[in-house]
Formats: sequence, C-alpha cells, structure tokens
Amino acid sequence: MNQDSEHSHVTMPKLVDFFLTKRVPCAAMVVLMLTAAYGFSLLFGNLPVVGFLMVVVGMLLHLAVPSVFALVLFGGGLLYSLQVGVIAAAFILFLSSGSMYLTLLFFVVFVVASSLSASVLQRQGLGQAAWVLAVLLFTVVILALMIAMDTTGIQAFVSELFKPMFDDMVSGVPAAETQAVESVRQLQGWVIKIFPGLLVFTLWVVWWGNIVYARKVARQYHFYQGNESGMLEFTLPSVLVYVWVAFAAVALLATGDLQYIASNGLLVLSGLVAVQGVMVTHAWFKSRNMVNTIIVMYVMLFFWSAVVMLFIVIGLLDFWFKFRRNMVSTTGEK
Repeated sequence: MNQDSEHSHVTMPKLVDFFLTKRVPCAAMVVLMLTAAYGFSLLFGNLPVVGFLMVVVGMLLHLAVPSVFALVLFGGGLLYSLQVGVIAAAFILFLSSGSMYLTLLFFVVFVVASSLSASVLQRQGLGQAAWVLAVLLFTVVILALMIAMDTTGIQAFVSELFKPMFDDMVSGVPAAETQAVESVRQLQGWVIKIFPGLLVFTLWVVWWGNIVYARKVARQYHFYQGNESGMLEFTLPSVLVYVWVAFAAVALLATGDLQYIASNGLLVLSGLVAVQGVMVTHAWFKSRNMVNTIIVMYVMLFFWSAVVMLFIVIGLLDFWFKFRRNMVSTTGEK
C-alpha cells in the first residue's frame, strides 16, 4: 500500500500497514473496533469519569469502521475489501452465537455500503458515491423495519418502538403540567414521522465522513488512485431530481406505509440536495474571497435549522443552472 511520490517520502506506520494489508488481522481489528464500547464498559465501568470517556472512545472506534473498509479498498481493491468483510462477518457470527440477522446487517451496512460507495467515489467522484451510499442505506433501513415489523405496518412498528421511552417521559412529568405532557406527545409524533429518514441521513453523514477522510489518508500515504474532485465540486447525479419529484408526489398523494416511506425518502433526498446547496454557496463566497461570510453561513446552518430550506432550493436549482460552471474568483481564476 505504500507508494512514495517523487516529492514526498511519507510512509505509513508499519503496524497500521500490517493490519491493512493482512486479511485476518484486519478483520480482527474491525471486530475489536465494533465491540470497543462494550469491552471498555466492562473494563472501566467501575470508574465513573474514566469509564464514560472510554465508552465514548469505544463508540468513536465503532463509527470509524467504514473508514477501514474504504482504506482497504483504496489500497487493495473491491474484492480484497469484501474478503476482509467476509472474515470479519465470520467473527461476528461466532461472537453473536450464530445470529444471521446481526451478521448480515453488519456485512451489508459496514462492509458493502462502505466498500461499494468508496469504489464509486474512486471511479466516478463524490456526488455519484454519495447517491449510491444514500440509496444503499435507505434500502437497508426500510427492509430492516419491514422484516422486524408485524402485520401492523412500518409506522405502527416505529410507534410501538418509541412508546415505552415516551411513556416514561410522560410519567415523569407532574400531572398538572398539561402543557409539558402535550409537548412530549408532539415530540413523540415528530420522532415517529421522521425516524427512518433521520436515521438514514445520520448514518449517511457518518459513513460519508469516514469515506472522505479515508480518501484523505490514502492520498497522504500515496496509495489512492482515482477521482480527485474536492467537496466544493460536489454534484449529485441528475437522476436524483426525478426521484425527488416522484417521492414528493407519492408523499402528497399516497396513504399509509407507502406515504410514510416516501416522506422519509424525501427527507433523505432533501438532505443530500441541501449538502449540494451548501457546497454551491460556499464555492460562490470563496470565489469572492468572502471568508467571514462562509463562517457565518455555517454558524447559521448549525443554529438555525430553517435556513436548510434555502440550501435545498439552491441545490435543486443547481441541477439546471450549474452555478459553479462559470464561477470566477476575485483573482480572475475559475
């Protein structure tokens, strides 16, 4: 995996190189990362502050697993990455006492989604890879809910899933605080409505961050070969617009679980479009050397969720107008 360039002699640490280039050690490392939070809670559970910090570290290691498969793919190819995933899945199957459901979920979400989207990024760029990753994650989450539900339907299943938690919250509110109880029930309704879409978009953000970071590391150690487009060039495939319109129509016209699935799909697609809108706006401000405005934009995005609607509109319009195509900086450079 180590390929020194003409102008740099940065080499990967030998221990890291060993784990990334050997199938069984790499798979074992992945399993340790996946189970780190549970292991640290057993080891440090009796130490309040240290225990909490170690569990947080364990969760971060757990969420960093997609970056391992992306790195393995960039260095060894798709087949090698899937081989590591199969070995890791065998370990998971053993540790979970033969749970095929957990093993399959791990293999599809952590191995296939990470490896395939990283492969698409390498060949076709950031936008196409982001789209593939979102489609994979959304399909997995909806199928998982459909498998887990009974005859009541997906929305009813999600409602039952969250009912005990919100019932406990309501029971902790004094009976006289009717407004507080009503607020909890409204929150419950909103969580139930958007849970699948919110879960998918959260997973997408984490997985996407892992893959982009893995590409950065692979570039640093000179074993990345493929598309070099930056985040400011982030452009989703045109087909997304038609899918967005179709989901919006179904969400408006359909009823029941079909409407529920379409509404949450629309939430995920809108999130992706908003990311494109943010990149367009960032590029526009950068082309005019408006650094402070870029900072204000991200602060507003973090604290004022309503501004997301503006970025969705910008992202949708960018599919037709290609705002960055003729963008010229203050120095006269495109």
